[in-house]
Amino acid sequence: MAREWREEYKGGIYHVIARGNNKEYIFKEGIDKGYFIKQLKEYNDTMGYRVYGYVLMDNHYHIIIQTFDKKLQEIMHQINNKYSKYFNGKYNRVGHVFQGRYKAILVQDERYMLKLLRYVHQNPVRAGLCRLVEEYKWSSDIYYRENIKGFINTLIIYNMLDKDTIGAIHKYKEFMAEPEEMNYSTLKAIGDEAYVVLCMSRKEEKQRRRLDELLFDTGISLIEYEQIKSGSRKRKLTEYKLRYAIAAKEEHYTLKEIGEHIGMTAISIKNMLDRYET
Repeated sequence: MAREWREEYKGGIYHVIARGNNKEYIFKEGIDKGYFIKQLKEYNDTMGYRVYGYVLMDNHYHIIIQTFDKKLQEIMHQINNKYSKYFNGKYNRVGHVFQGRYKAILVQDERYMLKLLRYVHQNPVRAGLCRLVEEYKWSSDIYYRENIKGFINTLIIYNMLDKDTIGAIHKYKEFMAEPEEMNYSTLKAIGDEAYVVLCMSRKEEKQRRRLDELLFDTGISLIEYEQIKSGSRKRKLTEYKLRYAIAAKEEHYTLKEIGEHIGMTAISIKNMLDRYET
C-alpha cells in the first residue's frame, strides 16, 4: 500500500496531532506534560523550528509548527521518541505510546493561523476541562495573553490582530472568547479551497523530491549534514556533495538551486559535475 501523500516544504507550517495508542493517556500527571514541553523547547534550539501554539490534553496533543532545514518527520520522530522512552521508563511499561504516525495538516494560508490557534486553545473548553481558555495550564495561551518571551513565536499572530502589541493582546483575548466552529483536525489542508483541490489531484502524480531528501539519501549523518549546510569544505564531504548534485540534476533542479542549498555557487556545482563526467 502506498504511503499517504503529504505536502512538505521548507518553511511549511503544520497543525500536528498525535494521539495515545488505543486512546490511552500519554500524559498521566502534570509533570509529564511539563517534560514534553521541556523537550519541545530544547529541540527547538537544536532543530531550528518555530512553534506558534500547542495544547496538551491527557490522551493527545496539538502543535502548530513551522519547519525549516529539518524535515517534519525528523523533528516529530525526535520529540515523540524521546517522550516515549521517558513515559515507558517512568511507568514501567513497554510498547507504543502513540497511536501510529502523527497527523500533519498543512497550513497553506497564514490568514487561517488565528482561527487554527483558537481551535487549538479551545480544546480543553470543548472537552469540559475548564470554562475559559485562560483557565487551562497546559497550552500556549499564556504566552499570548501575557506577552511572555519564550519559545512560542507570538509575533505572526500579534501582527494579524494589531500593529501595537497592547492592542493585539486585547484583541487576542476577545478573539479567544468567541467559539470556533471549524474542526481543524479533520481537514487535509488549511487554506484556500482551490489549493486543497490541487493537492488532492496531485496524489497520484510523481513529485519532484525535495533537496533535503536528496541530501539525506547520500547516506550522510546529521553532523555531516549540518557541516554541508553550513558551507564546510572538508574533503570527506565531497563525495556526499557529488552524489547529491547528481541526484538533484536528475530531478531537474537548476545548478543555482542545487548550489544554494549547500552553500555553493552554480559554477562550483558545474565544475564538480564536469570533473565527475570526465
